[in-house]
Amino acid sequence: AAVDMQPIVEDFRSLPGFKKADIVVTTQERQYRKSTGLEEGLRSLMGLVMANSQCPILKNLKPMAFTHLPFATQEEFIFRAVGTYLLRQYYKSHDGQEGDWDLEGLVSLNRELQMVNQALWQRVHTACEGDSNLKALLSFFTLSSSVSYSLESQLLKLRPAFMADTGGLQPFEQRE
Repeated sequence: AAVDMQPIVEDFRSLPGFKKADIVVTTQERQYRKSTGLEEGLRSLMGLVMANSQCPILKNLKPMAFTHLPFATQEEFIFRAVGTYLLRQYYKSHDGQEGDWDLEGLVSLNRELQMVNQALWQRVHTACEGDSNLKALLSFFTLSSSVSYSLESQLLKLRPAFMADTGGLQPFEQRE
């Protein structure tokens, strides 16, 4: 993962994370645009690169890369992480394996990810003059650590969107 991230780290190593940029992410299906700090754009890019790396722990995030959502909020990240994990459990149960419907494996995976994150942080920290890469990694780590330390409370925040009296999904709280 560190080798895969090296070109990104080198390109942004001296830039401040608060520097504003107009960021455009283009995929085959759609285009995302946002005027934001470099930190947010780099977080999204680094997350995608890490999920596609050959690291035995990070490669568990590959399905998240398949449905990558640039500039995701914490609620969107939790929704996608839990949904992706549950879909994997569904496939496992249909293949005759036991599914983890209590999400214990998701919490364990994110604890392992935190160790990988710390190692990546150390490598990137030694290569940077500015803070854009470091802030991007810190922001990414904060999202992933919310799965380990506060998954239940994060899920409680999402519950109203799924349990609304209207029977349909309600949008998440709008943020600027």
